[in-house]
Amino acid sequence: MKKVNHTIYTYLFIGVGVLNLLSCTKYDTPAAIERDILENGDSNVKRRVLWINMEGAVGQIVKNHIPTHINAMLPHSKYTFESLSDNRIQEDPDAEDATNWTTLLTGMNAATHRVMDDSYIPNLDVDPSNPEQKVNYYPNVITHITDSYPSAKTLCVTPYRNLNGNMLNNAYRTVTSTSDEESRDLVIASIKNEDMNFTLVSFTGLAEQGKSGGFSANNTAYIDALNTLDGYIGECLEAINGREGVENEDWLVVITSGHGGKADGSWLGASQEERNTMCIFYYQGYASVEMKGTTLYGVLFDQNNSARLADPDQIYSAGQGRSLSVEALMRFEQGPTGGFGGSGWQGMIRKRSWSFHRERTEVVFRMEQGEKGKNAIQKNFTTLTNSLWHSYQLGIHALTDSTKGYLMMYDGEIKVRETSNTAGYLEDKNDLQIGGTSIPTNYYITELRIWDKMLDDKTFEDLYSELNIPSTHSEYKHLVGYWKFTPDQLMNGNTFKNQVEGMPDLVFNTTPHIVEFANTLPSQRQSGNLIIENAMIVPQVLYWLNVGQISTMDGFSFIDNFNREEEWREIE
Repeated sequence: MKKVNHTIYTYLFIGVGVLNLLSCTKYDTPAAIERDILENGDSNVKRRVLWINMEGAVGQIVKNHIPTHINAMLPHSKYTFESLSDNRIQEDPDAEDATNWTTLLTGMNAATHRVMDDSYIPNLDVDPSNPEQKVNYYPNVITHITDSYPSAKTLCVTPYRNLNGNMLNNAYRTVTSTSDEESRDLVIASIKNEDMNFTLVSFTGLAEQGKSGGFSANNTAYIDALNTLDGYIGECLEAINGREGVENEDWLVVITSGHGGKADGSWLGASQEERNTMCIFYYQGYASVEMKGTTLYGVLFDQNNSARLADPDQIYSAGQGRSLSVEALMRFEQGPTGGFGGSGWQGMIRKRSWSFHRERTEVVFRMEQGEKGKNAIQKNFTTLTNSLWHSYQLGIHALTDSTKGYLMMYDGEIKVRETSNTAGYLEDKNDLQIGGTSIPTNYYITELRIWDKMLDDKTFEDLYSELNIPSTHSEYKHLVGYWKFTPDQLMNGNTFKNQVEGMPDLVFNTTPHIVEFANTLPSQRQSGNLIIENAMIVPQVLYWLNVGQISTMDGFSFIDNFNREEEWREIE
């Protein structure tokens, strides 16, 4: 893959130089913009964030060997030991974990920001025919804070020289530390003596012990390092509690881990152990909530990854005189230049008579008029705005040989219910196909279900966020296609088993790319039981510091759902 390289490095170097020059000069802040970050509705209470990253903390190991101070935080925390770091594979063990760090600091998924090495520059294909090719750089958390509060003071202390120079150079003060002890001392001194609105510190001792002796509870040096960092956390909390005027401050303390690791010391891959991390959002007014989210698998579809099955018996036809229901649980990625736009009309899930298409940012259902119909159907499910998992449900009912009634639902809500003079083709023996077209942005599907009837509204509503439909379901006998895109359902390296006995399997054109994701289907999001991914940290920080949420950010805020707990002073 070619990279946007020397020219961008040159401009980046010049830009960093200018920033460094400016950071050495201090000016009086105009009164009009000099302001602190305050509690909503209370001009006396100031908001602060301390973000502590324990590199290499494997969530399940921390949970099973929870140290003193972290354990004491949990009664006042929203937390999980089942967080999920980026699905990335890193080649160089001596390089910084640039992919995970960029996701943590920007709130953008790895597939969106495309940063893969210590330059912290997106890794993009260069199109020689497009001299105006756009390269998207996503702002980090510091930029978002200072855009809203220009006088905000931010401190970043990490041992990563490239991260500090290429990503965190816009902080009020950035320090490249030489040890965890130095990092601790710098942060505690700042807490005691300064008024930083936002502080980030990263400790690496745990990761170093994991790399050398294994990320395992059997590695006593790893557990000792965990307890040492826990002591540092306790010292930071003590420093906060000892601040003059702390009674008029609201501190959100965030504890994360950029990646996990395996018992053999490996950490560069995308296995469950290497991606298992932890996340704690601690605030003195919070009640305890352990978020026990779930994950799901999705399979990638794009121009080069497709699947099909032969349909000579028209099992999946919705043509003349036929009824059908389709349910697809899907997730779309942002494109290489950001957002979900793009040109063209491209098929996703399709037969001759019916299809799910993409038209720029729209997800569209289309049905052909056929021999006896008068009009084709073309209606939008939704306009894409995020990379969460969503439900797309379609019901088609043959009213006559020349008319269809149809229902379109998005995330369990009815978007379209109409009747049309549309028949579909009398014969539709075309293959059922998914992917293989130059759709504007890639997408993943976790489950695809096709029924030989139009399901009623209640059944659609019950199923819209459901996975693993049991064979005891009252409508199961009407399932003619049910594909779960999980590793255990993959056969012969390229075929996914149809859960319906005797019905055809889906065959891929290449080895399917299967990825484990946090389950962000609507009902899971609404339950509050979330798997925290790296892109989720920045939105919580921005919420806490009263910075407006960024609509194009892949991560989303959830701690605002607990805002009543922030009013404990009023309750007392």
